[in-house]
Amino acid sequence: MRKKLVVAAVVLAVLTGAFFFSPYNPILEMMERQTLKSFISSNNTFKGLEVVDVDYRGSDTYLIQTQDGDSEKNFVVMRYNTSVMNGHWKVFEEIAKENYY
Repeated sequence: MRKKLVVAAVVLAVLTGAFFFSPYNPILEMMERQTLKSFISSNNTFKGLEVVDVDYRGSDTYLIQTQDGDSEKNFVVMRYNTSVMNGHWKVFEEIAKENYY
């Protein structure tokens, strides 16, 4: 019985470690989405615009579709790190119908 408990604990510890240190970590993504929401609400670029859709495009990159009345604008928001502790967000607005940013 004790041997089964030890094996189960080791398997659980390995799976937990793999979950937290894998390239795709859902907990970090949830925290990133919260940070993105607070960035959108505080950034002057998005003032007066209604955010229609937030599409995750890869590591630290989002496509944000906004609407102001009948006009629609698309933005790419990317997070980049200047050091281990300092991350910043950059906003690029769509400037042409061919989806150039």
